[in-house]
Amino acid sequence: MLLLVSCLFLHLYPAFAYLYPDRLYEELEHLLVDTNGYNSGHFAVGVTPCTLYFQGPQTTGRQTSAQWMRVAFHDFSTANVAAGTGGIDASIGFETTRPENSGIAMNDSLSYWAPFVNTYASMADMVALGSTVASAACGGPIFPFKGGRISATQAGEFGVPEPDEELQPTLERFAGAGFSQTRAIQLTACSVHHAGFPLIVDTSVVTPNNTQGGIHFDDTVAVFDNHVVTEYIDGTTPNPLVTSFNVSQRSDLRLFSSDNNATMQGLQDAATFASVCTDVFTQMLNTVPSGVSLRDITPIPLKPVNIQLGVSSAGTATLTGAIRVCLS
Repeated sequence: MLLLVSCLFLHLYPAFAYLYPDRLYEELEHLLVDTNGYNSGHFAVGVTPCTLYFQGPQTTGRQTSAQWMRVAFHDFSTANVAAGTGGIDASIGFETTRPENSGIAMNDSLSYWAPFVNTYASMADMVALGSTVASAACGGPIFPFKGGRISATQAGEFGVPEPDEELQPTLERFAGAGFSQTRAIQLTACSVHHAGFPLIVDTSVVTPNNTQGGIHFDDTVAVFDNHVVTEYIDGTTPNPLVTSFNVSQRSDLRLFSSDNNATMQGLQDAATFASVCTDVFTQMLNTVPSGVSLRDITPIPLKPVNIQLGVSSAGTATLTGAIRVCLS
């Protein structure tokens, strides 16, 4: 008996390039596409719904989708494109004790992704897949996904801009990773932020329903949208990296205003914001060490799943399994 199952949104991806058998492609495509229902890869469970904190009580003020995006940004920030080192290579696993990576987001995310790592799917690919799936789970754009990253075996350079860092060193860090001033502002605006550091927010935000003092950066915590931009422009932003009582921690304000808000002004249109975010996230997620070749991973339109042919002692042949059909 064959079961026919379907998946949607095929039209959102570029043309696929798959030739059976291809285990790397099949493993990553499964986690990317089979997000629920029959034969689910269960990868997206950790960010469904968008506001979920998977590793603990929902009263901590944490959000797993935001953590996954933060981990990708911090992993990427060690990139030195001129030297061909760093980027999305899972070196973050060796960097969790650095002050720039404080908090439990790194270990939360890495421990969630670890069971999905195997001979074909690397931890570095999980870091990139995490942001891709988190954006989709929060109603954001679907980033084109590539696979084939190779995980680092040691820590990378120090490189994550910190909240108290002055503007010029921050821009130099972004430039080293291949991002211009404009692209740096765009990526920062597109990134899902979450703050809970005592130097940034005061203890008054800690409540029984927010035990770890988390602060979201806009008023739509369950949606990937451009409110972080529009609220910044109209002066209503709750973003503590703009409004913190500790002026030295206002890193987003320094960056956003560094071109007289021109880039932020250009992100006020929702469609433009989604398009730009897709572009800058794709650049970030595809920044990898030299020598690493990435491949497009897109839905396979017609995919056999768990196909088995059995022959009984009486000579009766039985074909079982499923055919997954992706619909445009």
